[in-house]
Amino acid sequence: MGDADELIGRTIADRYRVDELIARGGMARVYRAHDERLARDVALKVLAEPYASDADFAGRFLDEARTAAGIAHVNLVHVYDSGLDAGVHYIVMELLTGYRTLRQRLTADGPMPAADAVDAAREVLAGLAAVHERGFVHCDVKSSNVMVGHGPTKLIDFGIARTPAGSGRGGTSLGSLHAMPPEQLRNEPLSPASDLFATGVVLYEALTGRVPFDADSPDAMLAAQRRPAVPPSELVEGVPSRLDDVIAQALRREPAERFRNASAMATALRAAAPAPARPTDETQPVPVAPAARRGGPDAGYVPPLAMPGPPPRSTTAPERSRRPRRVARGGGGLGAWVVVLVGLGAGLFVVWLVLSSTGTLPGGTGGSSPASGRPTPTLAPGLVRVPDTIGMSEAAAEAAARASGLNWRLMWQVNAEQSPGVYDQEPAAGEVVQAGSRFVMYAWRAPD
Repeated sequence: MGDADELIGRTIADRYRVDELIARGGMARVYRAHDERLARDVALKVLAEPYASDADFAGRFLDEARTAAGIAHVNLVHVYDSGLDAGVHYIVMELLTGYRTLRQRLTADGPMPAADAVDAAREVLAGLAAVHERGFVHCDVKSSNVMVGHGPTKLIDFGIARTPAGSGRGGTSLGSLHAMPPEQLRNEPLSPASDLFATGVVLYEALTGRVPFDADSPDAMLAAQRRPAVPPSELVEGVPSRLDDVIAQALRREPAERFRNASAMATALRAAAPAPARPTDETQPVPVAPAARRGGPDAGYVPPLAMPGPPPRSTTAPERSRRPRRVARGGGGLGAWVVVLVGLGAGLFVVWLVLSSTGTLPGGTGGSSPASGRPTPTLAPGLVRVPDTIGMSEAAAEAAARASGLNWRLMWQVNAEQSPGVYDQEPAAGEVVQAGSRFVMYAWRAPD
């Protein structure tokens, strides 16, 4: 292909006029180009040597670029076209005017506020979820591939660094050393969990301005990853310790010990994010009783208010009749006795309902399902069933978690617009897992 700068002024595929070099990397160069057919500026990424001369790598590069063009998501850079023209392997993408890489932003301005870093990471995870749903792994999530600006955070370079493990490329694995998970450093098969590890590295870097593991070779990096990273809250003031837990889980050495998918990690980040600053103006909206919201992520569900006393076994309670009570007037005849007896009978019936719903009836075994009253199937030794804590108060959820035999954790976030209580959990209710397995509950708390 010759000197890459010779491309400036050239028209690729009789359509894309190359105007200027705007970025240079180890595997590719990025140019500002003008699409003369659609009269718009675009980013033109050109594969560099020696990869451009490797027919196997170049073929995968173009195939995956075409696949990426079919994944439309607001947090992924849009891919418009790809091809080969006179030895130039190219990908045409949207031009992100007014953006810079996260790495450039950290170099210029230092670590990001925790709330901004979490927002950026959650948007990266949203883009990754779309990639993973199509059966692909990005394989090169890093701060220089995350674009931040006035609009949504964008993940770029999908399809360039992806190399299937075991491809026989001299025992090497493409990627960025400081963001590569252990399985990528060992050239083992990759999975969506590999991208979650790299996202944990990006979030750590956004919070602290440094990477969690620092080494200059794959073997040294593997050794560094065997030691826990210094928690971000110990390096930067104002980082919630709850974020330490989320990042630590993302950076687990074993893929199965990380989050089960990108959405689960995003949920954990939402619960661990710092609370928004309270307004100082005394004139402000006052939250009222919650109503079901349509169209939001939690549409159709409104957590109940926290209830004092013992944890309820059911999230619903019999509704009291709102009809006015009829009082017999006159003497104390038979009608009055009927009213008294009916009232006593109703009261005893309510007591019976409460005792039966909590499993504390005299002589009861407590072996029924709290949701249906049907006997719970006997589980094999060492297995437990995940409880349903969604909708419970924190105290009730903790009691249920303690009784479950799981290694539980409650993560909460202050939010005046949500009713206090558990709104999500991982794993889902009813799943059968090993005793002592990890169990996380996510809850809203009211401001103090």
